Amino acid sequence: MIKYSLYFLIIFALIGLELNARVQYSLIQSAGVKCTNCHTVTQGAGLRNGGGWMSRKDISLIPTEWISADKFFDLLSSNTFLDDKVTFGFDTRLQSAKWGTPGASKRDFMVMQLAPYLSIKPFSWLELEGMYNIAYDLYTDKRYVGQNPFVGSVVLTPSSDLPSLRIGYFQPTFGIRWDDHTVLTRQFIGKQSRRPIIPDDYAEFGAQLDYENIEWLSLSLGAFQSKNMSKLLVRDKNGQSIPIVDTNSIALAGRAFVSPEIGGGFTSFFGGTYYLNGDYYIGGLHFGIGKPDLFSFIFEYMDTEKKDARRTLSFTTELTYHLMESVLPYVRAERHISREKIEPAPYYSTQYVIGAHIYLLPFIDILPEYRIFDREHIDGYSASWALQIHIWY
Repeated sequence: MIKYSLYFLIIFALIGLELNARVQYSLIQSAGVKCTNCHTVTQGAGLRNGGGWMSRKDISLIPTEWISADKFFDLLSSNTFLDDKVTFGFDTRLQSAKWGTPGASKRDFMVMQLAPYLSIKPFSWLELEGMYNIAYDLYTDKRYVGQNPFVGSVVLTPSSDLPSLRIGYFQPTFGIRWDDHTVLTRQFIGKQSRRPIIPDDYAEFGAQLDYENIEWLSLSLGAFQSKNMSKLLVRDKNGQSIPIVDTNSIALAGRAFVSPEIGGGFTSFFGGTYYLNGDYYIGGLHFGIGKPDLFSFIFEYMDTEKKDARRTLSFTTELTYHLMESVLPYVRAERHISREKIEPAPYYSTQYVIGAHIYLLPFIDILPEYRIFDREHIDGYSASWALQIHIWY
């Protein structure tokens, strides 16, 4: 049943790609460029390099001169210092949402992220980078299982013709680095519970080789500890809760990303990731197509399995439309199928999200969002709105 449903979902998504190829600008994947075009790490997210910082720094719905703030923002002319040897940045996310179960009625406000970043590159072949999420220490009752507040690593690049080596405490490669931890490709949704497949703000000690020397190609391969991943529990075929991986095991994670030119002003990317730890794997495929200043369409498929325990199949699609440079509305449709060995049948869940990125002022992104979540084995559905304020530099 799951197998045939998967075929149907993939076909449906491919058809949707053709029908919706109207055209936009991709905020998440920059409409077909590699992650390192905007970020300092190969899988994206976190500290922005000069290109990523410059690409959005002047975008504002409200002209800064209208509020006599243009001179202030002119002072923020760069995020690099000392001849580009030091790069600084931060992300702050403030959110009003309903927390807990999908049908929760209590609305709350929290600081989701308050994270400064720093990169120091004393030599062309050496970079030291790190981040700490201060918000982790603000709410002890809103931490997620396996969540980690910091990352830090050393990157060695002995030659421009050779792969770089990253050693430290950071996240292995898992598909697209969404800035929304509720996407279904990152969740296990069972009969009653909803648990992460990948811990939020996940990081482990490890080492990773990254090859970025071809403009349209990115390759990564790494080995990591499993101390945080092992905090996630799963029910085995006997109904016993066990760690999804062994605490002392070593995981392998690989990623391939291709961003070919396809002509006609369109950009695209294709990629895949695979994480293997003993009898547990996470495999994923993702692709996108877009036209700068018009539209982008992103698709991600994720397949996970813990032997003799559970399997999940899910996909996320997102279409973003470039209404204007400072206003990017988007719609997201997601499907999730889970099967536990102890349960007699699979469970199906669907999620729809309508939202927008509104750049009110430079470095300030307002994200209103309306979400519908439906589990087919439970009568009815839940719907709620959320508002996030993202301040970045």
